[in-house]
Amino acid sequence: MRKKRILVTGGCGFIGSRVVQRLLATPHAIFVIDDLSRADRSAIPEGLVDLKVCDIRSEAAREYIREIAPHFVIHLAAQIDVQVSIAEQLLDADINIMGTLNVMEACKQVADFERFVFASSAAVYGNNAELPLTEDAIPMPISPYGMSKWMGEEYLKLNHETADFPYCALRFANVYGEKGTAAKDVISEFWDKVTSGESPVIHGDGEQTRDFVYVEDIAEALVLALDVQENGIYNISTDEQTSINDVLRVMSELLQVQVVPENRMARVGDVRDSRLSNRKFLEMTCWQPLHRLAKGLERMHVEKQNQEMVLMK
Repeated sequence: MRKKRILVTGGCGFIGSRVVQRLLATPHAIFVIDDLSRADRSAIPEGLVDLKVCDIRSEAAREYIREIAPHFVIHLAAQIDVQVSIAEQLLDADINIMGTLNVMEACKQVADFERFVFASSAAVYGNNAELPLTEDAIPMPISPYGMSKWMGEEYLKLNHETADFPYCALRFANVYGEKGTAAKDVISEFWDKVTSGESPVIHGDGEQTRDFVYVEDIAEALVLALDVQENGIYNISTDEQTSINDVLRVMSELLQVQVVPENRMARVGDVRDSRLSNRKFLEMTCWQPLHRLAKGLERMHVEKQNQEMVLMK
């Protein structure tokens, strides 16, 4: 295998650091852009990865991309909080649309560029009731975050059509795992509350459903996407629905604790139900999600215990 140069934006983050670890097992040269606003430099090994600390919207990011001339980019750097996107729409659009365009435009200047792998989201589907959702479903985002991710896809599609720009957009279902300093999701928020003996907050009746996919399965899909030759959009999911109430039940059984949740009003921007068909990506790559929810939570538990042991030493 010929050695290639691979750039991971957001490579010190929750998903990015795991992608980097997988790429380090290959013969390729690995580069990272991260502004370290929600990540730590220690998430990736020093000496094995070249790290550029900068914002994806900056001239410094464009210069770095021109300098290293990557063959591939895995673009993970983003504003990912739905509620933040509602409160700060300009910020969300600036990072997720303008930041993506900044990285993409720099890649277009690289002579031997081979593929742009874009981290998109199930949020582009909104409250589409045709479950399981396939990639052909009409996007109906109900949050600025979902809209900004959809716009990123549309710019990539347009540049493929007009400039033959090679891309692969992966629409992630609800990603979970040990997050450390990363932005919290329902599972990590539940975990923090349950382990501290507090009541976790459920927005709505708890019967809303999500398609929860473990972070290591996401990282594997991103690496496999580097070899996907068919430009377009692919769902990355388990193709299973789990209610928020069931998440709390499984977590309580694993941790052997009983807690009573606090129910609050449903939030603007949150979809009611979500389940994504993953058939298209499975047929293209033979990828399989290896972690159903219980197994993923068990791995998350072990990882947290290992971290606590390290801190105690």
